Amino acid sequence: MTAYLSFWKMYVEIGGTAPPFDASLIRPRLDALTTGAETAQLFDFFQRNAATGLVLRGDIGHTPTVLSNDGTTAMVDDCADDRLGVYRVADDSRVDTDDPARRTYTATLRQVDGVWRVERVDAEGTPCAE
Repeated sequence: MTAYLSFWKMYVEIGGTAPPFDASLIRPRLDALTTGAETAQLFDFFQRNAATGLVLRGDIGHTPTVLSNDGTTAMVDDCADDRLGVYRVADDSRVDTDDPARRTYTATLRQVDGVWRVERVDAEGTPCAE
Protein backbone atom coordinates (compact mmCIF):
# COMPACT_ATOMS: atom_id res chain seq x y z
CA MET A 1 0.00 0.00 0.00
CA THR A 2 2.94 2.32 0.65
CA ALA A 3 4.01 2.20 -3.01
CA TYR A 4 0.47 3.01 -4.17
CA LEU A 5 0.09 6.02 -1.86
CA SER A 6 3.64 7.20 -2.65
CA PHE A 7 2.73 7.10 -6.35
CA TRP A 8 -0.20 9.47 -5.80
CA LYS A 9 1.85 11.78 -3.61
CA MET A 10 4.43 12.02 -6.39
CA TYR A 11 1.67 12.57 -8.97
CA VAL A 12 0.31 15.57 -7.06
CA GLU A 13 3.79 16.99 -6.39
CA ILE A 14 5.07 16.72 -9.96
CA GLY A 15 1.73 17.79 -11.42
CA GLY A 16 1.76 20.88 -9.21
CA THR A 17 5.23 21.99 -10.30
CA ALA A 18 5.14 25.06 -12.51
CA PRO A 19 7.08 25.07 -15.80
CA PRO A 20 9.72 24.72 -17.04
CA PHE A 21 9.70 20.95 -17.27
CA ASP A 22 13.01 19.40 -16.23
CA ALA A 23 13.19 15.83 -17.51
CA SER A 24 16.36 15.16 -15.54
CA LEU A 25 14.43 15.71 -12.30
CA ILE A 26 11.15 14.09 -13.33
CA ARG A 27 12.41 10.86 -14.95
CA PRO A 28 14.13 9.45 -11.83
CA ARG A 29 11.07 10.13 -9.67
CA LEU A 30 8.82 8.36 -12.17
CA ASP A 31 11.26 5.46 -12.54
CA ALA A 32 11.32 4.96 -8.77
CA LEU A 33 7.53 4.53 -8.48
CA THR A 34 6.25 3.44 -11.90
CA THR A 35 7.05 0.90 -14.58
CA GLY A 36 6.11 0.12 -18.17
CA ALA A 37 3.55 2.19 -20.03
CA GLU A 38 2.55 4.11 -16.89
CA THR A 39 6.01 5.72 -16.77
CA ALA A 40 5.80 6.92 -20.37
CA GLN A 41 2.20 8.05 -20.03
CA LEU A 42 2.89 10.16 -16.94
CA PHE A 43 6.11 11.61 -18.39
CA ASP A 44 4.17 12.74 -21.48
CA PHE A 45 1.29 14.08 -19.35
CA PHE A 46 3.56 16.19 -17.13
CA GLN A 47 5.66 17.40 -20.07
CA ARG A 48 2.55 18.37 -22.07
CA ASN A 49 1.04 20.23 -19.11
CA ALA A 50 4.27 22.16 -18.55
CA ALA A 51 4.53 23.03 -22.25
CA THR A 52 1.00 24.45 -22.21
CA GLY A 53 1.42 26.24 -18.87
CA LEU A 54 -0.85 23.98 -16.81
CA VAL A 55 -0.46 22.65 -13.26
CA LEU A 56 -2.49 20.50 -10.90
CA ARG A 57 -3.70 21.98 -7.63
CA GLY A 58 -5.45 20.26 -4.76
CA ASP A 59 -5.20 16.78 -3.35
CA ILE A 60 -6.68 13.31 -3.44
CA GLY A 61 -8.17 11.44 -0.49
CA HIS A 62 -7.68 7.68 -0.67
CA THR A 63 -9.47 4.60 0.65
CA PRO A 64 -7.40 1.83 -0.96
CA THR A 65 -8.04 -1.88 -0.63
CA VAL A 66 -5.73 -4.63 -1.85
CA LEU A 67 -7.76 -6.88 -4.15
CA SER A 68 -4.99 -9.38 -4.81
CA ASN A 69 -1.27 -9.91 -4.31
CA ASP A 70 0.63 -12.92 -5.63
CA GLY A 71 4.02 -11.62 -4.54
CA THR A 72 4.96 -10.09 -7.89
CA THR A 73 1.73 -8.41 -9.01
CA ALA A 74 -0.86 -6.68 -6.86
CA MET A 75 -4.21 -5.07 -7.62
CA VAL A 76 -5.49 -2.13 -5.58
CA ASP A 77 -9.00 -0.70 -5.65
CA ASP A 78 -9.46 2.87 -4.42
CA CYS A 79 -12.66 4.89 -4.07
CA ALA A 80 -10.75 8.15 -4.23
CA ASP A 81 -11.89 11.66 -3.45
CA ASP A 82 -10.10 13.48 -6.27
CA ARG A 83 -10.04 17.16 -5.35
CA LEU A 84 -7.45 18.08 -7.99
CA GLY A 85 -8.01 20.80 -10.53
CA VAL A 86 -6.10 21.84 -13.63
CA TYR A 87 -5.01 25.48 -13.55
CA ARG A 88 -3.39 27.85 -16.03
CA VAL A 89 -0.15 29.19 -14.52
CA ALA A 90 -0.38 32.53 -16.36
CA ASP A 91 -3.60 33.71 -14.69
CA ASP A 92 -4.39 31.04 -12.07
CA SER A 93 -7.68 30.21 -13.81
CA ARG A 94 -9.14 26.73 -13.58
CA VAL A 95 -9.44 25.07 -16.98
CA ASP A 96 -11.24 21.85 -16.03
CA THR A 97 -14.62 21.29 -14.41
CA ASP A 98 -14.84 20.46 -10.72
CA ASP A 99 -16.35 17.02 -10.15
CA PRO A 100 -17.09 16.39 -6.46
CA ALA A 101 -17.96 12.69 -6.93
CA ARG A 102 -15.60 10.00 -5.65
CA ARG A 103 -14.22 7.76 -8.42
CA THR A 104 -12.85 4.25 -8.39
CA TYR A 105 -9.23 3.87 -9.42
CA THR A 106 -7.92 0.36 -9.99
CA ALA A 107 -4.14 0.06 -10.00
CA THR A 108 -1.84 -2.76 -10.98
CA LEU A 109 1.47 -2.79 -9.13
CA ARG A 110 4.42 -4.96 -10.13
CA GLN A 111 7.48 -5.81 -8.14
CA VAL A 112 10.57 -4.77 -10.14
CA ASP A 113 14.00 -5.44 -8.66
CA GLY A 114 12.37 -5.99 -5.28
CA VAL A 115 10.45 -2.69 -5.35
CA TRP A 116 6.68 -2.30 -5.87
CA ARG A 117 5.92 0.07 -8.76
CA VAL A 118 2.66 1.21 -10.33
CA GLU A 119 2.29 -0.39 -13.74
CA ARG A 120 -1.21 0.81 -14.65
CA VAL A 121 -4.02 2.97 -13.26
CA ASP A 122 -7.55 2.81 -14.61
CA ALA A 123 -10.32 5.21 -13.57
CA GLU A 124 -13.95 4.14 -13.70
CA GLY A 125 -16.48 6.68 -14.92
CA THR A 126 -19.20 5.97 -12.41
CA PRO A 127 -19.11 7.48 -8.91
CA CYS A 128 -18.36 5.23 -5.93
CA ALA A 129 -19.25 5.41 -2.26
CA GLU A 130 -16.54 5.43 0.38
